[in-house]
Amino acid sequence: MQTEIAGESFKSVLIKTFFFAGLIISASGYISPPVALTAGIIFGLAVAHPLPADSKDLSRFLLQASVVALGFGMDLHEVIKAGRSGFVYTALGISFALIVGLGLGRLLQVRGNSSFLITTGTAICGGSAIAAVAPNHSG
Repeated sequence: MQTEIAGESFKSVLIKTFFFAGLIISASGYISPPVALTAGIIFGLAVAHPLPADSKDLSRFLLQASVVALGFGMDLHEVIKAGRSGFVYTALGISFALIVGLGLGRLLQVRGNSSFLITTGTAICGGSAIAAVAPNHSG
């Protein structure tokens, strides 16, 4: 016989409790990001997501909020300075990655939009890395 709490099984309530406790502890800064990430991976592999219906909308919101929060943490003068000196390197790097990535996708006959998604993700993240490094690289 399973014990029920407000119509939910004890196991479900316990999983949700661990989920929210892990979320709060991870966000509080009491544990380092690598430890929080490892704990989240282990939790995700061990049990099913306790709130599957809400996770899609919530993850989209959290990603957007994180990008906005990253922007608030940047110094505008440093962004302008890095943008001026690294714009050409960034544009060339992104263009090169897009051309090569899409070409490889066609050559390898990757189906659907997987090639496009992988290529754009690589180009943008690589472009960000170039933008971050280019102003500090003297050649």
